[in-house]
Amino acid sequence: MFRRVAYVAIAAGLLTSAAACAPITTYSGFQAIEANPKDVKVGTDTKSTVRASLGSPSATSTFDPNVWFYIDQIKERVAFRRPVITSRNVVAVTFDKETEVVKSVDTMSL
Repeated sequence: MFRRVAYVAIAAGLLTSAAACAPITTYSGFQAIEANPKDVKVGTDTKSTVRASLGSPSATSTFDPNVWFYIDQIKERVAFRRPVITSRNVVAVTFDKETEVVKSVDTMSL
């Protein structure tokens, strides 16, 4: 009887320690729920349609307000270790200065 209780206690301890080593994933930044920045059409979409479908940008360019950035990243952390960025995506949407129509959509990743 004592051995059975000891085996159960050891098994519970091993399962608990294995669960403690599972990575904790954190998502931050722009999250595409209904629309994706890659769906923006060059030459047809404008600032107002992009803002309506994607929402406000994560950042705008310092030197040109006609460049919008949508940024997201995924971090993983195991136990007490420092978080590691596993994925980072930046979508830059450039608009024409006069007509406010999309000129280009560039996707950059980590």
